[in-house]
Amino acid sequence: MGNTDANRRTIAACEQCGSLYAALEFSDETLRPIGRRDGCQCGCTEFTAVDGSLSEEALGGGDG
Repeated sequence: MGNTDANRRTIAACEQCGSLYAALEFSDETLRPIGRRDGCQCGCTEFTAVDGSLSEEALGGGDG
């Protein structure tokens, strides 16, 4: 198995349509939506990480 310690959960936005996905961010900074191996529902495969504080809150790691 690979080094899963270098991967972290985050929120990723599709660069084409803006859809948001729970995603894994790998040590090489690539993003892969969880459960969407083929990319976004619009067909795009390029994603941008959403602001870290928003990601933590959405994934249940925030204080609120």
